[in-house]
Amino acid sequence: MKTFLTLILVALFCGSAYAQENYQFQHYGVEHGLSQSSISAIYQDSRGFLWVGTNKGLNKFNGHSFEVFMPALDTNTVALAHQSVYDVIEDQNGMIWAATRNGVSKYNPMLGTFTNFKKTGNCEGCLAGQLTKKLIEVPPYIYVGSSAGLSRIHSQTGEVKGWWYTDGSDGIPSIYSIRDFELLDTGEFMMATDDGLAYFNPEKETFRTISAKDGLPDAGNGIESIFRDSSGTYWLAMSSSGVVQLLGDPLQPTFRQLPQQEPDGIPSQTVYEIVEYPTGTLLFGSHEGIVAYQPKTDTYRYIRSITGNNLSLSNNEIHNLYIDNENRLWVAGNFGLDVYDPYVNQFQILGYSADPTKGLPSNTITALHEDNTGAIWIGNTETGVTVVQQKNGKETFHHINAGDGPKNLVNPVVFEISEDNDGAIYIVTGNGINKIVWPDRTNFNYTISSIPIGSVEENKLPTPYVNSIHEDAQHNKWFATHGKGIIKQESNGKMSQFRYELRDPQYISGDYVNHIAMDASGNLWVSNAGSGFSHLNVVKNDTAFRKFKAKTPFNRVRSYNITLNGDRLFANTASGSYYFPKKEQLLTQNEAEVILFNEKNGLSDNSVLQVIPVSDSTYWASTGNGLSLINVNTKKATSYKYIAGAKNVEFSRGSGLITKDGMVYFGSLQGVLRFKPQEFKKNTAVPKVHFSNFKIWNEPVPIGVTNNGETKIKNHIDFLKEITLRPSDKVFSITLNAINFTLPMETRYAYRLDGFEEQWTYTKDPVITRSNLDPGSYQLLAKAANNDGVWSDPISLTIEVLPPWYRTWWAHVLFALLIAGSIYLLLKLRLQQERKVELARAQERDIFRKRSSRDFHDEAGTKITRIALITELARIENSENKELQEHLNQIDENVQDLNSGMRDFIWTLDPTKDNAYDTLNRYIEFAGKFCEYANIQFKSEPISEELKTKELNMAERRHLLMILKEATNNCVKHGHPTLIDFNVTHKPGKLTLKLKDNGTGFKTEAAKSGNGLRNMRERAEALGGALKIDSKTNGGTTLVLTLETTRLGN
Repeated sequence: MKTFLTLILVALFCGSAYAQENYQFQHYGVEHGLSQSSISAIYQDSRGFLWVGTNKGLNKFNGHSFEVFMPALDTNTVALAHQSVYDVIEDQNGMIWAATRNGVSKYNPMLGTFTNFKKTGNCEGCLAGQLTKKLIEVPPYIYVGSSAGLSRIHSQTGEVKGWWYTDGSDGIPSIYSIRDFELLDTGEFMMATDDGLAYFNPEKETFRTISAKDGLPDAGNGIESIFRDSSGTYWLAMSSSGVVQLLGDPLQPTFRQLPQQEPDGIPSQTVYEIVEYPTGTLLFGSHEGIVAYQPKTDTYRYIRSITGNNLSLSNNEIHNLYIDNENRLWVAGNFGLDVYDPYVNQFQILGYSADPTKGLPSNTITALHEDNTGAIWIGNTETGVTVVQQKNGKETFHHINAGDGPKNLVNPVVFEISEDNDGAIYIVTGNGINKIVWPDRTNFNYTISSIPIGSVEENKLPTPYVNSIHEDAQHNKWFATHGKGIIKQESNGKMSQFRYELRDPQYISGDYVNHIAMDASGNLWVSNAGSGFSHLNVVKNDTAFRKFKAKTPFNRVRSYNITLNGDRLFANTASGSYYFPKKEQLLTQNEAEVILFNEKNGLSDNSVLQVIPVSDSTYWASTGNGLSLINVNTKKATSYKYIAGAKNVEFSRGSGLITKDGMVYFGSLQGVLRFKPQEFKKNTAVPKVHFSNFKIWNEPVPIGVTNNGETKIKNHIDFLKEITLRPSDKVFSITLNAINFTLPMETRYAYRLDGFEEQWTYTKDPVITRSNLDPGSYQLLAKAANNDGVWSDPISLTIEVLPPWYRTWWAHVLFALLIAGSIYLLLKLRLQQERKVELARAQERDIFRKRSSRDFHDEAGTKITRIALITELARIENSENKELQEHLNQIDENVQDLNSGMRDFIWTLDPTKDNAYDTLNRYIEFAGKFCEYANIQFKSEPISEELKTKELNMAERRHLLMILKEATNNCVKHGHPTLIDFNVTHKPGKLTLKLKDNGTGFKTEAAKSGNGLRNMRERAEALGGALKIDSKTNGGTTLVLTLETTRLGN
């Protein structure tokens, strides 16, 4: 971009007189958001922002809007030290420093905070002077020039040291005000002061001065600024001596003062600022405008404010000049901010000037023509015609006005200007046509006559209202009239008329004719107001204007004019421009190839007022809303709505031309727009994009530490790579801050939120708003394009949207635990309910068992007792009957057995005995009696009362007793032991019963098929236990029953 702009600058600052005299500026003032018009400092930082210091605050400008920093109204807030700002710089760490009337302010863009250095005086840690004027960085220090001396501030620690002159100060000269710095190659400072030059050695901390006695011209009135050009030469802008050049060693220089007169010098004694363009031209900001000085040629040019020209400098008192990163020239004083943009300046406006020798008498331009000498004729609606000629490398202006004299036009409103083959100029006005005969254009000896008005039969024009004139190769003149059709005037003066005839649909479609054009084949092409287009073959002596043979889409649209370029034709209408690559198809075929150019394919407006051919493929078009560049090969158009002076030019219908040297002219309501298409360069400077203005629920998000549930960011969003949104941050917005100083109103934006959308959103609105994003990680990509559609590289920002607490991983774990717990509780409640039911049933069974055992005991006991008594009475009464006694004994034995079995059954029914303790004691009681009867010793350890808590149901008690009884019975019956030992071992969850005898034993292999052992094992399995029998012949038998007590009971 800089290379391209440099080429433009070479043309503008080193080119023709036309270029030198047309510097166009855009203006920014308080109406655009600038805090005040009085400007003291301009600076562009590394991020592209332009900082403007005024007497009412510090302004940060991005091309679109100003952000203003002011002192705080309350003492608790740290803000700008003072509203008057005299200088602005950026240090190597990106901090912005401002010199103010009340010390120095340091602004941190990351945090948006200020640090102020206000302490002044001849003291330690104090600035040398409260009113600070100039800043320069020599890392790690910021040197400060103030009203009373020199100071420096450590940019990191904030340590301050000042050199304040007082009477008797050792080595510190009487420096009342330091206005500017320059760092010399030696490391010393050259300083501009009220009394001349001063030098400071930072290592030795020594000063010395150069004043008028050392040859410095008029040093007593002070030096405004110092500038070092690209060749290493130093220049001084003097308060009352113009410009002084330093020659030789800058530490011991000699001086050359530039002349102080025009045209070969500086017209002003006061020069405030000096800058250098890449062309090597030095620009001096003075009290009388800008002086452009070329040291190589020792030549001067002058750029000044022109009264009535709002594209010139706003004022001639220039205090500040600044060249930004794209070689734009920023100019300031007490009038606001002006900017000269080389790209925008490719389009020049020649407009009104109060001085008739320097411009036009009116800005309302309706007609343009280049005559055979190269002079440009410009018609307006207020005074008449201006002829612009080139003389001695400068433009001259000659005005032909309307009036009553012989050299005046009949009417000031000019519609068209044309020229016949003899060089006569025809001026079509609002009240007739003037013919100007001007054989020698080097003088002003010309005559003006009027075309007579009358009837066609009298060989006169039937109306004074003519829109267009054209002369063919046979010297016939064709007049397009308003309401009288087309009038033909032959070379002998004879006139004929072509009018609309309703009865013949092939004739022209109306008597109101806007424009006529003739091609090389002799066809006359006609634009009829509101009725489309028609044609006439002059060579074939056609007598009627006929409609096109081909079907056309514009017969009922408002037509303006026709542009011809070889075989190509543009029909320009209020609905767009219809391009026909082969215009003959309109006359010979039913269908003609056509391309419609309108807003859909890039045209700046549908209403096309004029099209100018530049080549076979490219055309410039003036429209109802700016310029457009049409490319018929790509079928696309590029819009240029805001051009000269970054303003929207309102063009006039049919007012345009391209000169022999390739200059394009368009008439407008703002003057004549002109440019050279072959030298036109596209804007390749892309906007610098930053994120800004982060809002949640339309409230700005503060910078700070997040607390109390409020979302904050630790730095300005432009310095962040990632932001985090809480679940409650449903709606947020981010503004794209695109720094663009060239036609900023044409900036376009594009953004895409990866993770949410796949396509880019293209818009003119820089605000991005999103709402109700699902939790997750997103990446926001954004870019911007300039007026020529050149896009910047995308910038990115990661956006982390936190889930609500109920969608976090720990909440999911908690929910899973709650669900599992709920299921567990439900199952437990169900189990408890079932157990309650079962307990109720068990209790019911227990009651039934108790009642049954009691009733059975009472009933059966009574019966058995009666049997026993009857048996005893029978024995007594029949004591001598031995056979009966024998039977009675058997009955008695069976009754006793029945009684024993009944007691066992009743014991089993008793629910109070449903535990291991009572069951085992029951067995011990049985075994003891049984062994005593068999004369066998039975040994057993006392049963632990802890087994009372080990519940056994009725079936388990019966199985356990039957296993032990069967085992005891087998021991006695088959083993013939003398000792049986029973042992119970109880451990948590396990109960082991061991029954051992010293009998004869048996072979376990041979006894496996016995019913007793099989029954015992089946009962053990029913108990969920393990039964182990170990027996040896003549070695006794051991039975071990192991039970898992957790599986027993109800």
